[in-house]
Amino acid sequence: MAGRQSMNRGWSGLVALVVLLGVFVGLGATAGKLYWNRVEARGEQLARTELVELAKAEIPKVLGYEYKTVEGSLTETFPMFTGDYRREFEARAINDIIPQARERQLVNQVDVTGVGVQDAKRTAGSVLVFISRTVTSGKSKEPLHEGSRLRVDFRKVDSKWLISNIVPI
Repeated sequence: MAGRQSMNRGWSGLVALVVLLGVFVGLGATAGKLYWNRVEARGEQLARTELVELAKAEIPKVLGYEYKTVEGSLTETFPMFTGDYRREFEARAINDIIPQARERQLVNQVDVTGVGVQDAKRTAGSVLVFISRTVTSGKSKEPLHEGSRLRVDFRKVDSKWLISNIVPI
């Protein structure tokens, strides 16, 4: 009988220990989830602020140029892009934009008139950019004024936001 009581106490202690460990693991998982949710929310809020400012600063540089300096000004923007989009933009610049700008003596002035966040995560986001563009051609002194909307996708690479796509809407 004494052996049975000692055995019951041993099982009771083991069950209590397992239950206690389960409670600690559950509390740890809950605390970890709450912490991660807070990290995500802070990251999203920071991304929203950063992406708006980046779009305002970078889009005029990316889309604006003057035919005399178009190659240099576009080349300076290449580091603003992710690898895949950089190759795509670079090919478009070399094959289309630079030759047309020089041939038609184009001056393309771009002003950002508004930016709205479509989606923002800690490492990726999209903004809607409203631009006002004035294009002047050396052959026609009459400037062309137009407005457009762009979706600009960003991706964070090595803690730096880079443009991963620009799509006219």
